[in-house]
Amino acid sequence: MVLNDTQKNLAAEHTYIVEWAIYHHIQVNEKHYGLGYDDLYQEGCMWLCRAAAEYDRNQAQFETYAQVVVKNGLLSYCKKIYNEQKNVITMSEICSYSDDNIKDIADCAANNVYDEFVFDYVVSDLFETVKFEYKGVTRLGIEALELKFKGYTGVEIAQLWGVEQNHIGAWISRAKKKLRQNKKFISAFQA
Repeated sequence: MVLNDTQKNLAAEHTYIVEWAIYHHIQVNEKHYGLGYDDLYQEGCMWLCRAAAEYDRNQAQFETYAQVVVKNGLLSYCKKIYNEQKNVITMSEICSYSDDNIKDIADCAANNVYDEFVFDYVVSDLFETVKFEYKGVTRLGIEALELKFKGYTGVEIAQLWGVEQNHIGAWISRAKKKLRQNKKFISAFQA
């Protein structure tokens, strides 16, 4: 989107609207990808620029119009982030046991054992390493788990691979069972 000088000035003079929308309508969560203050502020500024670009002086005052555009834009953004993240499978789901042999992966992240980027890299590398120990359905299940960890849904994986969705679920279930018995995989998450 390209703004002319008038639109740029209008957006620059009203950046407080972004702060207002975040403060009054959004729950900032620095631990959740995409919902930190900086991410929300950046997204809000983009919506403010959109409001400036589409503003019609004959309809309303810019402040009133921009408040609605920025608030609704941020709410849509948060909903999108939530929908993307709700399908992500966590390592604690893969490694879950009824006993206390394995430290919950969420506890590792909460205790800053791994920062988010390094943790994602380590887990991806671990999947890549252990999947070659398996063949057939188990390997397919591990590859599906890799995709689930990256945020794909079972439906998306099934479409990507051209199979029925229930196959993906069955393969993942088999892979989880095998990974729970894999000492190399489990030891990566022990305290």
